[in-house]
Amino acid sequence: ATFDPRLINQVGSVISDEARAKHNEALKHGQHERYQGLTFWSPNINIFRDPRWGRGQETYGEDPFLTSRMGVAFVTGMQGDDPVYRKVDATAKHFAVHSGPESERHHFDVHPSERDLYETYLPAFHALVTEGHVAAVMGAYNRVDGESASASPRLLQDILRKDWGFNGYVVSDCDAIEDIFKHHKIVNTPEKAAA
Repeated sequence: ATFDPRLINQVGSVISDEARAKHNEALKHGQHERYQGLTFWSPNINIFRDPRWGRGQETYGEDPFLTSRMGVAFVTGMQGDDPVYRKVDATAKHFAVHSGPESERHHFDVHPSERDLYETYLPAFHALVTEGHVAAVMGAYNRVDGESASASPRLLQDILRKDWGFNGYVVSDCDAIEDIFKHHKIVNTPEKAAA
């Protein structure tokens, strides 16, 4: 709600400073638990189009340009500016075309026009990959044109890796792999979904 990329960059920097301190303290005590590492599943750069989506407050709103600018600022604040070492790993999520309604996220299949895909849903991800050099991208629960967003050759290989040159890592959202067989019924076993 700030419309202030400089402030968001500072916020990201403070978060990662505190994360590093928390991580270092955990390591001193031999702790390696959840929430003690340096991988952060943030920012949520989905476009907020449906008010029924319960996670809309995590986003930067409905505008692809604003979302791109705020997202890049947050990622560069989180990851820092050292040419060799990142402070933490930021994760651009949820790739792609994920914005509710929340109750249907494990079931729905989105069929955006090519124009809407490239002018609305992908610009922020493109900016975070090419400008922000985000460490990770998280796949979404939903399908896009019949393919699981978390296992889509078009989204993950063609667009993300080949077209944009992303060389980071991809993670699925929690239970998104289970959705591939359980809800989307693309394959019929957990093993095939994982593969």
